[in-house]
Amino acid sequence: MTRISPVRRAALLVTTLVAGLGGVVTTAGSGSAAAPTSQQVQAAPRTSLTLVVRDCDRCTVQLVHAINGEDHVWTSHVRRVGSDHQIAFDLRTALTHGLSFVVEAPWAGNTGAVPNMVTRYAGHKVGTVIDRSDARNAKRAAGCWAGTGADTARLTFQIDRVSARTPDGHRTKTPLAYSSRTLPSWQPYVRAHKGTIGNQDAFYCTRP
Repeated sequence: MTRISPVRRAALLVTTLVAGLGGVVTTAGSGSAAAPTSQQVQAAPRTSLTLVVRDCDRCTVQLVHAINGEDHVWTSHVRRVGSDHQIAFDLRTALTHGLSFVVEAPWAGNTGAVPNMVTRYAGHKVGTVIDRSDARNAKRAAGCWAGTGADTARLTFQIDRVSARTPDGHRTKTPLAYSSRTLPSWQPYVRAHKGTIGNQDAFYCTRP
C-alpha cells in the first residue's frame, strides 16, 4: 500500500470535494508548477479513453492523476460500468501519463484501503496476457499507466473477487482488478496482496 503524508491527504480531500467540476485542482505548495489556465486546458490535446471492465457490471471507476513532487491532483467523475461493460472518459492527453484507476465494487467490504487497478505486474513484459493465476501469484505491481499520445485509447481490465479482511478482522471480499494485457507503467511497484493493490488517499505516480 502507498502511504501518503498528511499534506497529500488534505490535497486529495480538497480534490474529492470539487471533483464534480471535472477540472484540475491546485493546492498550495512551494516550488510547484502553476496550474494550467482555462485557455490552456481548452487548447490542449485530448484523448477519448474507453475502459472495458470485465465481470463487474456494477463496478465504478474513477481516474486519478497524482504525481510525486507535484501538488496538483486531478480526478475524473466517478463512472459506472455500462451494460456493454465499458466506460468512456474524455480527458487531456497529458493526464494519461501517470494515470491511476480507482475501482469500487458493490460487493466489496471495507479493507481500510481504496482498491486500485493494476496496470502491470512485476516480471511480466509489456503486452503480456495476464490471467487470474498470474495476478494472484504476483508479489509486486504497478498502478500507474504510462499513458498515450493518441486521441483515442482502449484499455481492458479484468475484475475478480478475492477474500480479504476488514480492519476489525471480519471476512469480506475485495476486487482483484488488473489489466488483462500488461501496460507500459510508471513507478512505483508496490507490494501486491493476492494480486491486489490500493491506497489510503491517492496512488502517487513517479515520472520516469
